[in-house]
Amino acid sequence: MSALISCLTNSYGRFGAQAGIEQMAAAGIHHVELPIRTAGVDSPFGDQPFVTTAATLDDLKDADQLLQRHGVSASSCNVSSGNPLDPEVVAITQRKLDLAKHFGVSLVVGGAGEASSPEELETLHGNLREIGDHAGRLGITYCFETHPGICQHHRGMLDTMQALDHPHLKLNFDTANILYYNENVVSETALAKVCHHVRHIHLKDSQGDFGKWYFPALGRGGAVDFVRVLQLMTTCGFTGPYSLEIEGIAGEGDLPLEAYQQRIVESVEHLRTCGYFD
Repeated sequence: MSALISCLTNSYGRFGAQAGIEQMAAAGIHHVELPIRTAGVDSPFGDQPFVTTAATLDDLKDADQLLQRHGVSASSCNVSSGNPLDPEVVAITQRKLDLAKHFGVSLVVGGAGEASSPEELETLHGNLREIGDHAGRLGITYCFETHPGICQHHRGMLDTMQALDHPHLKLNFDTANILYYNENVVSETALAKVCHHVRHIHLKDSQGDFGKWYFPALGRGGAVDFVRVLQLMTTCGFTGPYSLEIEGIAGEGDLPLEAYQQRIVESVEHLRTCGYFD
């Protein structure tokens, strides 16, 4: 049985979600990780937000029509909003979960947050449980990003999973972020330690250098063994979503849409050689 392969539309840079939805089927991808952005907040990718917290029912219907027209369905939503230590971020996240429900997804990806003291950590855990409870009422599981803070590395991930022990709070494992944010880490070793908590994966490549923004087409970085990732997760009973996240290379400047699409095409071909479509 082949894995469910999707693509986070941030992979299309400044061209954004609409271009991604229009292009990805031609690369062999029919599932999308759809970002739901915070209204009024500029995108770090320079794109025009496709769905925001200010979306009306008509906006959502327009999004549905675009997805249907291009033969793409949402497999997850990205609801990153900031540090959930902030009650305002909790409220924004709950709004995004409500919108994600419209697209029929059972998984979202978002931040776990940061805390600088035991008191803040206790507050953060309480806020995350509130998010988990809201997600659970909607039939959704919230998956923590591999970002700075309490889920920056596998030890933090395990501590967080144990402390929260919540059925609707799990992990999104990013195969390159684990290398970007940590020194002396092997991506597949870290994944093996947490795989039983993973419900969503960002497939991203790198050269393995700490703090170096180098996220090319899959197979072009060399630091991630995508065959081993598939083997580990298959053993854990995971079939996807494996969501491509191709964030480019520092200093490369603005690329044409064709260059973004070519990276997706190359990444899909690499995954074929690794057995993801078998």
